[in-house]
Amino acid sequence: MIIGLYTKDFALLNRITSKIKDKNIKLRHIDDISKLNDDYHVLISKNKIRNCDVPQIQPGNLDILELKIRCKIYESSNLIIGIDPGGVIGLSVIGAGRILFMNTYENPLDLATIIKSVELEIGIKTIKIGSGSPPERTRILDSLKDHASKIQLVNEYNSGSGSHTKAATRIALRQVEYKLEEKYQPKSGEIAWIQKESRRLSNGLVTIDKELAYDILIGKISMSDAISKYTEKIKNR
Repeated sequence: MIIGLYTKDFALLNRITSKIKDKNIKLRHIDDISKLNDDYHVLISKNKIRNCDVPQIQPGNLDILELKIRCKIYESSNLIIGIDPGGVIGLSVIGAGRILFMNTYENPLDLATIIKSVELEIGIKTIKIGSGSPPERTRILDSLKDHASKIQLVNEYNSGSGSHTKAATRIALRQVEYKLEEKYQPKSGEIAWIQKESRRLSNGLVTIDKELAYDILIGKISMSDAISKYTEKIKNR
């Protein structure tokens, strides 16, 4: 696929070039828009160009630039996101019946930044998160609380063989929403871990009780809301 890049900003040109890893994406720098022709599948430009028949995208978050190119080529929006929770988080983005993007992250906040950009710049239909690794899953849910209305918890049984991104793809393709609270019973060690995390995240101010830790693990409340609720509770004693 041939992608035109129309810009006189050479710093931006270099940043975009460094972000394109897919060998099937052939970038061609254009310094004169009149040279644009039907050979180009997509045009990247800093600002939208009027009277241009080639589909256009603006740079935005360059970490999802390849995804934006594929979405424009395959006319895909309202994407399905699959997330495999764990120490390494797997991400897979599905649209137009294709896997459009895959990556891994070590920090839920980095994942949340990507999800926010995908929502703002393309559009998300559903975010499916695997039910395994409860502590890590809880951190992911907390980081994605702004997208709560689009999140489904999915039974990830038999999804884990292979890479984190392959597991995320299988999760994205699962059709049935998994009602976590009906099937998952938090263990005492997991509850204790959540309590310890609450103390760390509140900078040592509070340690939430077991009931709130339980609710976090079954997805009923976020960590930040649990800390706020418990802080208010002890103030009113």
